[in-house]
Amino acid sequence: MAATYVKPGELGLNPEKLTEMLTELEQTVEIHSISVRFDGKVILEGAWEPFSLEKPQMMHSLSKIGTSICLGFALDEGKIHLEDKLLDYVRDELPEEYDPALEDLTIYHLLTMQAGSKECCNNVWFSKLTKDWETNWLKQPKIREDIGKAFHYDSGCSYTLSRIVTKVMGKNCLALMQERVFDKMGFGEINWLTSPEGHNTGGWGMYLTAGKISALAQLLLQKGEWNGEQLIPAWWTEEIGKIRVVIPEDEKKALTHYAYHIKAGKEIFVAEGAFGQYLICFRDYPVAIGITAGASEYLAADICLKYIKEAVQIPCEKENLEEAQEKLEEKLVHLTLPKPEGDKKDTNEATKKLLNKRIVFTENPRQIESAVISMVGEELKLELTVAGEKKILFAGYKDWKCNDMYPNDFTKRYHAVSYAFDEDALYLSVGLLNTSYREEYCLWVNSENVVVGTWRPNVTYLPAEEDMTWKFTGTFEPSCIL
Repeated sequence: MAATYVKPGELGLNPEKLTEMLTELEQTVEIHSISVRFDGKVILEGAWEPFSLEKPQMMHSLSKIGTSICLGFALDEGKIHLEDKLLDYVRDELPEEYDPALEDLTIYHLLTMQAGSKECCNNVWFSKLTKDWETNWLKQPKIREDIGKAFHYDSGCSYTLSRIVTKVMGKNCLALMQERVFDKMGFGEINWLTSPEGHNTGGWGMYLTAGKISALAQLLLQKGEWNGEQLIPAWWTEEIGKIRVVIPEDEKKALTHYAYHIKAGKEIFVAEGAFGQYLICFRDYPVAIGITAGASEYLAADICLKYIKEAVQIPCEKENLEEAQEKLEEKLVHLTLPKPEGDKKDTNEATKKLLNKRIVFTENPRQIESAVISMVGEELKLELTVAGEKKILFAGYKDWKCNDMYPNDFTKRYHAVSYAFDEDALYLSVGLLNTSYREEYCLWVNSENVVVGTWRPNVTYLPAEEDMTWKFTGTFEPSCIL
């Protein structure tokens, strides 16, 4: 994907404010990568190690922008209408018993999250199903009096729209986006998760980089035109970001409303994904931003809005411009997430007990059944049994060592691992590079010769433990001393 890179100062933007933006972002949320375009040109791009600008990350609800674009194709070709009844398209998938309120639902209600959903059926909800995603979603009860009148977020609406688009267009959403948008923009092959029936999930599961996200945002700002070709109907790009439905809990944020499957505010409209993923389009400035992250707080859009406005409105002193640009570039070169602090090798008898023995673990969130930990030069070698599979990982000392545990499977995680010992314990930081997730492990041996472990993720869909820390234990196999 070709892009033109320009120093922000050359476009009249204040590099000092952009540096301040990066600083506040990394101090406030866990950001993984960012790409900022001004007037179509890339003015800022960077990634916090071990995450990168090259490795696509699984999008959560940011993926909904793809479903919305595909619905626009169908609308533009007259194959569907916003006022059409939902059941006209899914009646053959209805369960034997269903809420009569389904008869009231229209395509518009699904698109604007006004379907009266009692529950948000998200990716976790759907992943527990082994078949019949659509039928199972159609079993869910509705709040009839809220249909068309109140915002109820539900990714089941997105999956259903994806199914309907596939039915009327004869191609699924990924095929449509690949053929009409991604290939034309030079993205290469994009991946998008599917249901057991082979339909794109619609509301999550598209894999993108920050650069590709910002390019999609730029495409919307350009009213669907790219390199002189109309990729998305211009009228639909104008409709997508219009303010439509109040989001009550967001009334004090920059994004106060829901639009056509994305969020919208007075100054920006945004495709937002869980854990802080953003596709941001500014209304008053030619600014497009892509962000990947693993954040529990949804503040990045507000932070970007604040500093982008200042970068445009507050000029940098001419005599300070070159230095300010150098500081911004220096900042971008040294972006990194925290690594474990401590020593390179074991420092006492307690820690040495962890090495060169097989440790069998109790139940833990990552299904690590056993481990053999050893030193190979300055690297730490981890021979693991994970959910019944043998895997080998290497960890760098105060550095990230990248491991591809599942080659050629985009749905599996790439692990970047860093380690350090302190006086009593082994600390591991793990970046799961094609996801929002980063994890910290701690292992030590107690006075009863039991291995005690903790697992702390940056974000998770799991029911929260105290202090977001899960505990487990392990025992040594005496016969397996290596």
